[in-house]
This record gives sequence, structure tokens and C-alpha cells, in this order.
Amino acid sequence: MISLKNKTVFITGATSGIGLETAKLFLEEGANVVIYSITIPDLPEVKEVQKHPHAFVIKGDIQDKKAVAEAVKKSIKKFGQIDILINNAAIAQRKNFIDTTADDWDALIDVNIKGTLIVTHEVLKEMLAKKSGTIINISSGAAFDGIGHLSLYSLTKAAVMNFSQSLYEEVSNKGINVLTVAPGSTDTEMFRKAFPGHKPHHTPRQVAEIIVKAAKKEIHPDDKLVVDVFYHTQ
Repeated sequence: MISLKNKTVFITGATSGIGLETAKLFLEEGANVVIYSITIPDLPEVKEVQKHPHAFVIKGDIQDKKAVAEAVKKSIKKFGQIDILINNAAIAQRKNFIDTTADDWDALIDVNIKGTLIVTHEVLKEMLAKKSGTIINISSGAAFDGIGHLSLYSLTKAAVMNFSQSLYEEVSNKGINVLTVAPGSTDTEMFRKAFPGHKPHHTPRQVAEIIVKAAKKEIHPDDKLVVDVFYHTQ
């Protein structure tokens, strides 16, 4: 088991849903949390997290490599280093594939795949320099079983899954662990828009608990009953 006290966690898309609940839990564990998001909603629960003495909120786009590099630099200046990266930010679109356009393809690929690559690339430089770190990529159950009307989302989340496996093979012998958490249906705004009228199986809090367990190397096989989890441990 790993203590998260005083560890620094960089979380993308952490002002709503799974990301926000994950930020809250890491703060409860005594970690420093960098919240990197393209929007900072004027909501009570977001404001509450912002006020936490160990939270550092940076507004920025994961698609902007310069902005991400600057955010990483600011985070290290404030907290000393980045120990854990949670690539959570993503978008979804419900549409028949035949009705999608090249702009649709670019939008999902740019956020879900390229955004993950950009943030990982910047943070990984620092982790390799200090020879330690944990990267947790948030994929989806859609990575295992493609979902109709969500073909682009399913494609991008499968890419995240395979990227994680490949990266693990490259850096696990350099002191860096790479994991993927692939939630099933979760009660988020994204899910409600993608599956109108459907009841989700999990809460954002449940998924956040799995993410924190993964960071602490406390994953138990029974946790797969809560959400689908693919992970490596050193």
C-alpha cells in the first residue's frame, strides 16, 4: 500500500463527474491536487475544492501543448514534483457513424486521444527524470465492447487502453507504473447525454474510489465487480 499524503496528483477534467470526485478523494488522502480543466464551473462543490489549501486549479486545454507544458511547470514550482497523473478529460458524442463528419472525428480524436498523449508526454518527462511516478488513464467499458451510436467514443477509448499497455512496456522498468481504469456506465452528465433514459450502474464516487485504490496499489480482484479495471502493478 502506498500513502498518498503529500503526493502531487495532476488530474485533467477534474471540475465535474468522475474527475471532481477523484480530486476530492485525493485531497481527503492528504495529497496535493492539480486540477487542470478547460472550464471552471461556478458551482458550490467546485468552489469548495478550489478553496482547499492543497488544491491548485489551472484553467487550460489538454489539446494545447504549450498550455499543458506551462501547467506542468507551474505545478512543479508550487508542489515540487508530479507523482501521479490522472488522464480523465474526455468527450462523447451520440450519433450514427454514417452521420458523423470529419469534424466529429477530429473533435473526439483530438480530445480523447491527442489530449491524453500531450498531457502524458509532458508529465512523463518529469517522471522519467526522477525515475518514479504513476500514470492512470481513464478508458471505458466501451473500449472492450463497441457501442452503437458511440463508435467514435468507443474507438478513442480502445486507443487509450492500448496506449496504456504499450507505455507500460516502455517505462515500467524505469520506476513508472501505468494503469487503466475502464468504468462501466457511470452517472455523469456525459453518460446522461449519451444514453438518455438509461440508468447507470455506478456513481462517480465509486469510480473515484477505484482510481484512488489503483494509485495506492490496493486493487482487489473483487473490485472488478464495481467497475471494469485493467491495470498493471510493479
